[in-house]
Amino acid sequence: MLFYSHKSSDMFKYFFIIVILILPLSFFGQKYLKQGDLALDKEQYAQAIELYSAQIKKSKRKAHLIAEASFKIGYCYKKLSIPEESSEYFKKSIELKYPDPLQFLYYGEALHMQQKYDSALIQYEIFKDLATDHKLANKGIESIDLTFLSIDNPTRHKVELFAVLNSNEHDYCPFYEVRNKHKIYFTSGRYAPTHVSISPESGEYCSNLFFSEQDKFGKWSKPSIVPGLVNTIDEEGASCLNHKSNNLYFTRCQYDKKKDKGCRIYVAKRVGSYWGQIKEVEIPGIPENISIGHPAISDDELTLYFVADSLLGGLGGKDIYKVVRERKNSPFGHPKNLGPYINTEADEIHPYIRSNGDLYFSSDGHAGIGGFDIFKAKHISGVEYKVSNLGFPINSSRDDFGIVFIGMKEEGFLSSTRTGGLGKSDLYYFKLPSLDFTLSGTIYDKNTKEKMENVDIQIMNDEYILMDSQQSDANGSYEIDLLPENNYIIYYKLKGYHIAKEIVDIKTLTKSKHFLRDIYLEK
Repeated sequence: MLFYSHKSSDMFKYFFIIVILILPLSFFGQKYLKQGDLALDKEQYAQAIELYSAQIKKSKRKAHLIAEASFKIGYCYKKLSIPEESSEYFKKSIELKYPDPLQFLYYGEALHMQQKYDSALIQYEIFKDLATDHKLANKGIESIDLTFLSIDNPTRHKVELFAVLNSNEHDYCPFYEVRNKHKIYFTSGRYAPTHVSISPESGEYCSNLFFSEQDKFGKWSKPSIVPGLVNTIDEEGASCLNHKSNNLYFTRCQYDKKKDKGCRIYVAKRVGSYWGQIKEVEIPGIPENISIGHPAISDDELTLYFVADSLLGGLGGKDIYKVVRERKNSPFGHPKNLGPYINTEADEIHPYIRSNGDLYFSSDGHAGIGGFDIFKAKHISGVEYKVSNLGFPINSSRDDFGIVFIGMKEEGFLSSTRTGGLGKSDLYYFKLPSLDFTLSGTIYDKNTKEKMENVDIQIMNDEYILMDSQQSDANGSYEIDLLPENNYIIYYKLKGYHIAKEIVDIKTLTKSKHFLRDIYLEK
């Protein structure tokens, strides 16, 4: 048995008192950090930044706390898509030797968005060396390669700021009525007098749904708030319409200081121009603490795509899921993750399903040009998809997301935070200009040099499928319209003459072109 002397007993008392005093001081020393973590868990980034900043002011000489708070502030700015700020804080956390290697990836991504490609590549290489086995280890380096390749080989798309709809705030995720291409809806964080509240996520006005209509002269109206019960003092976000444009699926986030931000998908029904009968779309198996949103509904309204945090059982970050039902009035089944061809360790957001079944989405986990890029996923079988980056200029060094097409045309709208906009994110119109190819000339007798009429002309593609046929006119002239994405074999035939053949290759051409070919027939 061990006995304590009176002196050692007093020492124990003093030690106990000191411990009791130090523990609350230690806890208080990290109070703002802990509170910031709670806000970050609820994706309340603006509040988290304030709390982490307070921690930095309080910490002064405690480098490890400043490093941690700096890393988390950088992460908040990353989620708010403000790379200029996030890069400064990641730089600070690196200087203070914060131990998480992800800071090098995130720092590289922030520099990448600012088009500081050489500096970004250095950070990507450091991350790969430190986290060789990480699933995103190669993503940054591949993104730099893709960036230069895309800029050197842009697609033919024309992308223009759709200024009439944009404000100084966030304007994003456009969609339109399928049967009325002259009415467009979108989400906006602009000031709305009847629905004013501040989002703890962004520190800005909560977003609402707006619309604009185009008159017979082609002029778009000033955006108005969607009439009905869709918009509230809560935050209404990414939305979509069904094919008949009578059901509006939308995201609503209800913020609570004690709970997760609680985003859920709702549906509203149209009565005239009024949207009412709001009800939550029931999706079984969604935990209360998991937010879901960004709905995309198939044309038959039997498949709903949406985004949920990976805590639902995904691959990391935010993932895209789908639910299916047998009939329109039936409940949806349990959610199914779209799998590793689409979802990554990072975030996949804003799905859009086209009439032909192609899925479009945005990701910062696949190799890209910077920030979130828009991707196309063509379903192969099961969970297998062929995923391709839409390239430049659809994608930019900043965030690009929320694409929608006008039917099956290669034109539509998208959202982007790229430089040159009016606000924090803006709506852009894009179109793939048509390529025009023509072939014309005059047909002559090779010996007499006389112009030859009524020469049969057969136009075949490179698979020897007859595409068109015609005859030369009285002046021996002909003119043929050629469709893009084909190579052609043209046959010229007239009784008593040898058949002449002309080959026209246009499949790889990216600019319109007129071919002039005179033909000389020989007996």
